[in-house]
Amino acid sequence: MWKAGRWRRCPSCPGAGSGESGPLSRSKGGSDMRVLVLGTGAVGTVVAREMARSEHFHQIILADKDVQRARSLAVELGDRRFQAIKIDAGSRSEVAAAARGMDLIVNLVVPRLNLVIMEAALDAGTHYLDTASDGPVPLPGRVDVYQQMALNDRFRSRGRCALLCMGADPGASNIFARWAADRLDTVDSILVRDADVSTVEGVPFATYFSPDTVIEECLQPPLRFIDGRFVQGEALATGVETHVFPEPIGPVTVYAVSHEEAGTIPLHIKQGLRHCDFKYALPDELVNVLKVLRLLGLDRTEPVDVGGMSVSPRALVTALLPPPADLGGKVKGWSLVGTLARGVKDGEAREYFAYTLNAHEASYAAVGATATAHQVAVPLVVAAELLAEGTIDATGVVLPECLDPEPFMARLPGRGFPIYIEERRSRRVKS
Repeated sequence: MWKAGRWRRCPSCPGAGSGESGPLSRSKGGSDMRVLVLGTGAVGTVVAREMARSEHFHQIILADKDVQRARSLAVELGDRRFQAIKIDAGSRSEVAAAARGMDLIVNLVVPRLNLVIMEAALDAGTHYLDTASDGPVPLPGRVDVYQQMALNDRFRSRGRCALLCMGADPGASNIFARWAADRLDTVDSILVRDADVSTVEGVPFATYFSPDTVIEECLQPPLRFIDGRFVQGEALATGVETHVFPEPIGPVTVYAVSHEEAGTIPLHIKQGLRHCDFKYALPDELVNVLKVLRLLGLDRTEPVDVGGMSVSPRALVTALLPPPADLGGKVKGWSLVGTLARGVKDGEAREYFAYTLNAHEASYAAVGATATAHQVAVPLVVAAELLAEGTIDATGVVLPECLDPEPFMARLPGRGFPIYIEERRSRRVKS
């Protein structure tokens, strides 16, 4: 078990600097944090269930455009701390009004609304927490992570923290990167790897998290940090290789995918870092579907005229797929998220692979959801708890790799998020 520590201000982190975060009313055994949760889909449902088990939260408002879904979740929990409201997360004024008097906004809706919700958090004077952006590549109509980082000074001046990308990957993957880097004198490469070997009963095709996000990140040009500089590749054609994961995953084909880690970790973990990328194991069926969507223009978000009606091709595609929240109990297999760091310690080549591994069946038994939703939700809830108790006392915009990893490494395993560490060493033999 790793010993928990305090948040360490990373000198190159945009959220570094002095200043206490906004006050929270604390009570013995927990705190009185009040939270507005935007979105009660697959991840939002697990977040709510995990918060119900925690003493850190005094009031939790579940907000969704589908208010019946939010109400059903609140009724299921049977906890007077929860209430449900209808909200348009794309309305800055509506979100700000709902957030007034709250301490934290947890944003679990599509990343295209991140800036709107961050502005609402500033208006309401709350902390902010999300799980992803639209990636690290600036594209028209998308909210890349750098746009969010640009709000650093405004959050810092308000004494508030905006913690970005705090899910599984990005999120725990960044925490793993920092943990490994702290054990190395120099770091040559940080490689994030994600794989899922599973099947879905009774469903011909599905994605385990937001179909919109799957299409977006897999069809963006992947950003990689190669030989000390950022380079873009070609979607579904860059960095394709066989990667051997720990069992029961084994060898699978991975693809370089546009992901936040490749865009932010090189900014904050220096130590001679030369290479950083993200690769995802994509089944052949998914790759073929993505290529067809791109060929036919069905990945486009811009509306087209269909018989006098304005229709977004991507919205139509995602509406035809089963909601990830409905897949719990139907998915059989394993999900793994890990970070491989290579470098040198005391003149010795050293390699760490830190990862989490969950069975979908076990996650369903524990939280009524897929392992994918479970793995995203738990690090976020732990981060919210650390904010509530003041262990994270940063102000400004902060990325996970700028945090002290030790509190996360200590707490995550106890929340159904097991952590495994593989370490390899090699010493140069003198002639």
